[in-house]
Order: sequence, then C-alpha cells, then structure tokens
Amino acid sequence: MKIKKIMAMMIAAVVVCVGFTSCGNDDDDDVFPAAKTIEGSYSGEVTFSVMGSNSKDSGTYEIKAVDDTHISMTTSSSGSGAMALPSITVDNIPVSVSNTSGTEVVSASIPEVSGTITVNGEEKAYTFSDIVIVNTGKKISIAYSLQYGKMPMAIVTSFTGEK
Repeated sequence: MKIKKIMAMMIAAVVVCVGFTSCGNDDDDDVFPAAKTIEGSYSGEVTFSVMGSNSKDSGTYEIKAVDDTHISMTTSSSGSGAMALPSITVDNIPVSVSNTSGTEVVSASIPEVSGTITVNGEEKAYTFSDIVIVNTGKKISIAYSLQYGKMPMAIVTSFTGEK
C-alpha cells in the first residue's frame, strides 16, 4: 500500500512538471520593430510639382532605422546645373504601425523639419513640410513639400517605389 502511494505521488510530480514546461509560448513569430520593417533602399518614380508645373524623374530614397520607433529618410538627388536638387537627410521621423484590411501598414510622418546643407561651398536652407511615408510590404509612397534655398515657392514632391 505504501509503494502505491509513493508511485502515485511520483506520477503526479511528473505530470505537474510536464504540464508546467509545456505551457510556455514557444511561437517563434518574427516581430521586428516598425523602424526596422520600413528600413531599406527604394527605387521608383519621383514627381515634382512647382506652381502647377509637373516633372518626373527616377530616383532612390534611403530609409534607415534610428531606433525602434524612428527613421531617417535620405531623398533622391535630381536635376542639374542651377536646377540641381541634392539629396537631403531628414532624421528622427516617428514611425507607427496600423492594420488596414488585414495588411500591416507602417507609416511615418512629421509636420515640419528645417535645416541647412552645404552645396558647392554654399550653404542653403531647406524646410520640409508635411512629410508622409506609407509602406506596405516592399512598396513605399512618400509625399512632402520642400522649400529649398532662395526659391520663393515650395516643391511638392511625391515618390512611389519598391525595395
């Protein structure tokens, strides 16, 4: 009778040990921070609009993760001569994630960023307004207004591209 009790207690101890070790969540879902998800080099078409006049060019935008929730964006350079527009890097753009119709959408936006850049030894001021970046998978769309140098009007820019 004593042996039966000891065996029953040993079986109960084994069942409890096995039960606790199997209750852990062993799902290996690869969850990346939003900034890492959107990070990459995107090539596509850039549309520039100045006072209703549009021009298109091919371009490449670089998105880099600053931390888990912020990115930096480097614009594509375009044009030539007096109409040349250099690539400009905008840092610390906040990133968020949403779910639209079952698709994960990573977006980033910032209302305004100002700074200066040195081009051919000359310092030029710039102001980005209403930067909006939307990423779904390998596709990205970027829109912003850019007041550059001494231009009296803004350059309204949109870009669509893929990794």
